Amino acid sequence: MDKMRLADVTYAYTDVPVVRGLNLSLKPGLFYGVVGPNGAGKSTLLKLLDGYIRPQRGTVYLNGKDLRTYALAELAREIALIPQTSFYFPFTVEEMVLLGRTPFYSRLGAPSEEDRRIARASMEVTGIAHLASRLVSDLSGGERQRVTIARAFAQETKVLLLDEPTTHLDLEHQINTCRLLKEKSGEGVTVLAVLHDLNLAASFCHRIFVLEAGELVAEGTPGDVLTPELIARVFKVSVPSLQHPVTGRPIIAP
Repeated sequence: MDKMRLADVTYAYTDVPVVRGLNLSLKPGLFYGVVGPNGAGKSTLLKLLDGYIRPQRGTVYLNGKDLRTYALAELAREIALIPQTSFYFPFTVEEMVLLGRTPFYSRLGAPSEEDRRIARASMEVTGIAHLASRLVSDLSGGERQRVTIARAFAQETKVLLLDEPTTHLDLEHQINTCRLLKEKSGEGVTVLAVLHDLNLAASFCHRIFVLEAGELVAEGTPGDVLTPELIARVFKVSVPSLQHPVTGRPIIAP
């Protein structure tokens, strides 16, 4: 069964649709990558899946139900979103990560010891446990991005949506983040990430969605989708046909 599904979804901020007639399905246990040129509708797709905006035509489904039938508290326990730009309160790293647990707080509105354990585990796995008592405002851009990822992990949802999660990260942490996301999918989580680095998408994603001018123009495995022909047509760049010598996955190099 699909975890989430878009059925003929269209959305426009002005008179021109940003996404139009989108039909796609997301299944549990897979890491999906969304790629496409600037203005293709990638961030809008994530906002539609998160319920932040509602389609003007069509329907978004979660667990077979119209997303609009869910209360906000229910959605927060089902879906975690890492937006392209995050707002950072003047909190410590641990306090910021604990915000991911707020949908599960008791009526007293305070974190339990279990909430704190989950937050600590999320900080450990993202490599920021040593920063727990530091103010987020004092961190580098890459460290802040890892705090945001840890907060989403602490939310422990079954759907994880990420808009450019490797922004500000160095090469080591870009790779580690993508490995963590693939591991999350292995735990049964539906993971969907907007990625500008086609090589990261090719190396780690199970399936790729390619958006162009608000439409889904290709869907499939990295090997099926990230071909020189498609890259030339969608991204206006000529690349040779190269494969990783170990994995056989495509390598995108000009």
